[in-house]
Amino acid sequence: MERALKLALLAGALGGQQGLPTPEELQRRLGDAEVQLFRRQTSIPDDLLETAWYLHGIASVDQAQQLYTVARQRQAFAVSAHVFDMALADPTWGRLDRLILGFAAAIGYRRGDRDPNATAIMRRLRGDISADPPVLAHLDSLAVEAGLALVGFETKTLFGWFTNWRRQLDELARLVELPTLSTTAYGTTHAVLLGGEDLLHYLARGNSGRLTRARERLLAATMGQWGPGEVAARWVAYHLLALAEEAAAGSVWSPDLLPPHVPAAVRHAFTLGAPPVLTLWSPQQELLSSTPSPFDAEVRRMVLSVPTSGGKTLISQLLALTYLETGGKSVCYVAPTRSLCREVRRSMASRLRVLQKEAGTDRPDFPTVDQILARGGDIWDVLIAGVGPDEPPPDVEVMTPERLHHLLRHDAQEVLERFGMFIFDEAQLIKEASRGFTLEAVIAFLHHRSRASDHRIILLSAAMGNAAHIARWIDPEGPARAFESDWRGPRRLHAAFTTEPVWSETTVKTSKGTHPYRLVNPLRGVVRLRLSDGATVRLEVIEPVGTLVRKASTPDQMTGTTKDASKSDPNYVVAAKMIDLLGHAGTALVVAATRPTAQRIARVLASLRPEDPASAPLADFVRTQLGETHPLVSVLRHGVGFHHAGLPMEVLEALEDALRADTLSFLTCTSTLTEGINLPVHTVVIYDENYAGMPPDLRLKGPRLVNAAGRAGRAGKETEGWIVLVRADRPSDADFADLSPATDDLTISSVMTDDETFAELATLEEQARDDQDAVLSTASVAAANFVSFIWFYLADAESRGISPAEADIDALTTALLADAPHSTLLVALARQVRDLYQRTDPSARRRWPRTGTSIDSAQKIDRLAHRIARLLLQSSPEQAEAMHQANAAMEVLTVSKALEELLALPENTNPRQFRATSASTDIPVPVHDVLLDWLHGLTYAELADKHLVLIHDTSRRVEEMVDAVTGQFEHFLAWTVGALVELVNALLTEAGSDRRLCPELGSYIRYGVDDRRALALMLNGLRSRRLAREVTRQMPADAAGEASDPRTWLASMSLTEWRERFAASASEMLDLLDLARIRSRSLLRVLLETSHAEIEVDLASHVRMDDVTSLEILPLPDHPDPAPIGVFGDGALIATVRSADHADMAMILDSGLELAPTLDGATLQISVVVEVG
Repeated sequence: MERALKLALLAGALGGQQGLPTPEELQRRLGDAEVQLFRRQTSIPDDLLETAWYLHGIASVDQAQQLYTVARQRQAFAVSAHVFDMALADPTWGRLDRLILGFAAAIGYRRGDRDPNATAIMRRLRGDISADPPVLAHLDSLAVEAGLALVGFETKTLFGWFTNWRRQLDELARLVELPTLSTTAYGTTHAVLLGGEDLLHYLARGNSGRLTRARERLLAATMGQWGPGEVAARWVAYHLLALAEEAAAGSVWSPDLLPPHVPAAVRHAFTLGAPPVLTLWSPQQELLSSTPSPFDAEVRRMVLSVPTSGGKTLISQLLALTYLETGGKSVCYVAPTRSLCREVRRSMASRLRVLQKEAGTDRPDFPTVDQILARGGDIWDVLIAGVGPDEPPPDVEVMTPERLHHLLRHDAQEVLERFGMFIFDEAQLIKEASRGFTLEAVIAFLHHRSRASDHRIILLSAAMGNAAHIARWIDPEGPARAFESDWRGPRRLHAAFTTEPVWSETTVKTSKGTHPYRLVNPLRGVVRLRLSDGATVRLEVIEPVGTLVRKASTPDQMTGTTKDASKSDPNYVVAAKMIDLLGHAGTALVVAATRPTAQRIARVLASLRPEDPASAPLADFVRTQLGETHPLVSVLRHGVGFHHAGLPMEVLEALEDALRADTLSFLTCTSTLTEGINLPVHTVVIYDENYAGMPPDLRLKGPRLVNAAGRAGRAGKETEGWIVLVRADRPSDADFADLSPATDDLTISSVMTDDETFAELATLEEQARDDQDAVLSTASVAAANFVSFIWFYLADAESRGISPAEADIDALTTALLADAPHSTLLVALARQVRDLYQRTDPSARRRWPRTGTSIDSAQKIDRLAHRIARLLLQSSPEQAEAMHQANAAMEVLTVSKALEELLALPENTNPRQFRATSASTDIPVPVHDVLLDWLHGLTYAELADKHLVLIHDTSRRVEEMVDAVTGQFEHFLAWTVGALVELVNALLTEAGSDRRLCPELGSYIRYGVDDRRALALMLNGLRSRRLAREVTRQMPADAAGEASDPRTWLASMSLTEWRERFAASASEMLDLLDLARIRSRSLLRVLLETSHAEIEVDLASHVRMDDVTSLEILPLPDHPDPAPIGVFGDGALIATVRSADHADMAMILDSGLELAPTLDGATLQISVVVEVG
């Protein structure tokens, strides 16, 4: 709402015309309408609707350009579309009225520079669009349906719809013995369909001849040359004709946007990928048409600062795919969280596969078995690393900053040789105290090392107040491109929910103690909506949302009372009751500062809502993962979930998928979920919970708040998003100010320039002058990170033959974001680190950075590695052979007390302590025993029941174990044990021994398996630990050659067999399909380039093709998704697509292309239907 109602926009739209409301009047009327919709009063005043139609008409007439500039016409379209959009909320409209309002809104949004909203309108009215026979039943509305469908730009359905409509109208023409319906009462409708289909083919396939024909047909329809009647059809034709010009200029086929060297395959990857992109949004067009073009080789550094839903991710994908297809190296895409990495990987995969290229699978952030490839390994080592004997490395790797940092520490030169483009998403997180320096250091190092090469670095952010400054940082000599835009599609409504006591309703109760009375007052919920003119509208919740209880000395005490926290409703309960009021509008994401708060709010929300059958399958899935008593299971049954890092990856992904599918009404989370992941929600609730001593990283302020708020109103799904600040407190003038951070709050700076951090660095530098060893023993995390960074750089330089004395640490240090005088101190400290580095044993000093820890911790791990290496060298041959297995390796760690020493490292920032209750003493739990059971496949519930029997609350018992496994095993111990094993094996190699400690142990701990085949499956993309173990259990133990590859074995089965043998869920089936498919092959690309593709299929028994007149390729009906794909002859199943080809065939079907299949024996031949005239 904040943009749709801006006075300047309204003034431009109205253009000073007589007979229309003034801009101020229209702003007030629109604001009133928005408020009524918020209150669920859906009718729109007639005069407001009349004004919208007038604006729509003015904007539509070409001659109006004499009075209205193009900009004013866009404003008029946008304002009218906003009104039509609001009018659609009224359920009393008939179907034809809804379609007309829908097309007016969608075309107004499309022509008013609000493109994503047009798609959202089409999706909302999808149920009113009919593509099924008989067309005669809705011929009067068909042109409007076609127009509304087309401006939605969803190729997957559009091709099929237009094909069905065209065939039905052609059949009508044949019945009346005419070539077309041009001389009939429905000639204009026929022309709209044919012209619309031509325009669709141009936008999707780039055929300029179809664009020319679209213009001719739509012009003829507009001018009444195909029949003078059908006013609505001529209205649609006129707008589609105008859209043809505007869309062509903004399409990926436009030479003004994408230079000629961008291959057609890259363009097809966007027009036919998921989601389809037929035209680019205005900020994307602005960037791509600028000089120099982002595609130019001279633009090696770029910073894009665009709000969420502004299209920056698509630009990065467009640049990445063009880079790959035109002969570049691989691309490294860096995102801050594993959730966002999964999202990016998912969105890029379909586009990459059109190019016959691959995205890498999810990998742990820290040491895995990847590094043993360089040291020679068997076929399993190759398979585990995700690179088969005949498979090249993935073309795009998506990883966290920590994983990239780790790869650089192991072999920076190899990283630079493999990757030529680095894309950093959510770059504003440089400012974060906890992880910001890792991101800053990686960017600075890459820039420093690639100054003389053609490597490209791109930074993306939705919340960066100083993009130009950041561009100068990554390329101080230029010409780094900095592009900023405040454009976004969906409008936003801001609201603040607070409470106030109802003083007139005081109930007095007696109590014991110093204060003998309790004064009880109901709490009234107050909702304030902020309008674009800065005014606020106050609404009140009818029913009380909580209770305030105060301690008093007398029953009529008016002042000096204090709150009785034990009897008053907790703030989170009051907040949850307010939040529940938003459920009617659509899915809501509730962002809280801490995990406990997120869970508490979810629990209260669930208690306010009935059980929801739609969420039952998700609850059952989580129950199988975490056990019946985990608190997530019970809230899910009510359509409510919570999301935080203490849950397993497969559960987090299931929650995210459920939110995308609108299965959940509410998902509570911490702010880490909002750091870029594209969850499509209508409402984002910011639960403001500030308390004394709250760590700054937890506060929902500045970039973190902007990121969270940006999730409201996802482009293409919603036309409006609500951003609601909830405080269980009294209203304040500062409430709305907090929702709009100032530019200074969004300024990105180095964590090293923080006053407290800088003081710690200064103290360390001063101490190092007297004792250089002090740089290793510093208690400051920030200082230790800086020391580790300089140490790593010196080791990298030494690996390239550059002595420590010659390494240019001054240039590296000044490449950090810190400005003078901060950089002066950092240079001085870096020199102290170099002096200590030179005094350290050469072999040790090069080993230590590989651990990914501080150098002090690396020394401790190195000493531990020496102890274990000696144990292995002293062991018998039989014992040494057994060390390749997880059990024996774990025994070594137990004997050497390795686990205890690793858990004592300062990097273990959240040491796990089990307690029967929050107030009781610790329960002794042997980490070794739990870890072994984890490796042996026990579920979370089984682990909890076995090792935490002293915790009598079964719900808390399971939750404690899940937290321990995800925090201690899957992250910290997987990292540090992996680092320890790597150092042990390096020492064994240096000693000339072929003995090894289980190289996969860190990865085994990360994934909770103890078998190489199960690990291979998980490292290749299978997310389910249960399924990996089950597949391994059933796989023939004596398989050899290709048959020993789990992927080959899985590809030999059908989808039905997978479900029956493994009890695979829908998400697990998708993973199996990805495992089984043929890598670096795209039948869709083959089909686009040659118009023909073929595969072998499994024929049904007793197939007879003699009498078959037509073939169709369709998913099998009455099968759960993903359903097997079948070949049907005259409606009967005659063949099934094999599992190895399923993913490729699904992509072809999703493209919407019209196919002409034929069957030659067991060979399915697929052709694209020749374009009709």
